[in-house]
Amino acid sequence: MIKFDFNGLRSQKEVKIQSDDFDFTRVQPNMDIILEIAGKYGNLKNLVLIARGGSVSTFRAFWEGYGKYISDKNVYFVDTVDPDYIFYVKDKCTPQDSLVISISKSGITVDVLETVFAFSDFTQVVITSGDNNPLNGIAKEMGYDVIIHPEIGGRFSGLTEAGLFPSLLCGLDISEIRNGALEGYNDFTSPANDVLTLSSVVKELSDKGYDQIFWPFYSKRLAAFSELAAQLINESVAKDGKGISTIIAEGPESQHYLNQRFFGGPKNMFGLFTTVTSFNEEEKVIIPDNLQDLSLRDGRLGDLNGMNLADSIKFELQGTFEETKNGNIPAVKIEVEKVDEFNLGYFTAFLQVFAVYLAKAFEVNPFDQPEVEGAKKISFEARKNYKK
Repeated sequence: MIKFDFNGLRSQKEVKIQSDDFDFTRVQPNMDIILEIAGKYGNLKNLVLIARGGSVSTFRAFWEGYGKYISDKNVYFVDTVDPDYIFYVKDKCTPQDSLVISISKSGITVDVLETVFAFSDFTQVVITSGDNNPLNGIAKEMGYDVIIHPEIGGRFSGLTEAGLFPSLLCGLDISEIRNGALEGYNDFTSPANDVLTLSSVVKELSDKGYDQIFWPFYSKRLAAFSELAAQLINESVAKDGKGISTIIAEGPESQHYLNQRFFGGPKNMFGLFTTVTSFNEEEKVIIPDNLQDLSLRDGRLGDLNGMNLADSIKFELQGTFEETKNGNIPAVKIEVEKVDEFNLGYFTAFLQVFAVYLAKAFEVNPFDQPEVEGAKKISFEARKNYKK
């Protein structure tokens, strides 16, 4: 669950939503197929994910934020055609102990296809649309298992087969992830909910010149969602010369390289501070008796003795959040109850719905990305002319 502290901010702006804006929330993954195919490969210790952007960013968040803490698997994200990195992954994995999962909804992402061939001697599972696309054709010719990608854009697909299949292989409870997602979709698409209010506040602040979001995550587990959050906001909202951009960072480290900009730079940035209410583990600061009287700022080192580190990180956030009031900088605080499978789904649902609300507030299409295609066309022409 999520709590919002709007820090006195309110907006009267209305975000107009159409009946089909949340069709993606009603897509039902084929859990039977996920379970059936995962059952073939559950004993393999290495997973290699070949994917780009939205096809992998949600699972990356699930893995970095939760999976790696509980799983005995090794996961390698091949989101590049960098030959040094591909060599490194192939050196660490063997075809006998590894499964490659190649994901592309369109099946025409050129550098994904190139990387598929780089791992052609490995067992692969392909997640792509049911269309007659190149990736689907490769899978049929090579005898790879195919999972059909739903007809929704990659950045909104993480709570379907694209994110759930690798999550299951890593030992995550994907039923709980889906339960959290469905509850989040229900909460955040209901009338007069806090995410709708947040979107209205952001739009009103943008109209006043605050055209950048400073978004620090005060939790390493939640910071795993940085790439997904950045893609959802930037790719869904910033188009047609409109929109807002976001700078996402991990707190409290962000205080050492972004706070000066946030507080001392141009006054066009507002804060969206995010943390967890309950951390999963408990660690305390223990100061030896012979060191407690050492001076620290205007106190003693012993003042820290016995402090829970969960409280320490909250104090770090408190310092920056309260400083926004001293500097008259608008800011909102978001608290996620905890990081577990249920809240992985719930928080992902929040990010997806927030992106749609924001796009609608700026009166742009949340689901396209027209400016992305130009660079892809140029790079493919360069490949076609390579032999020439």
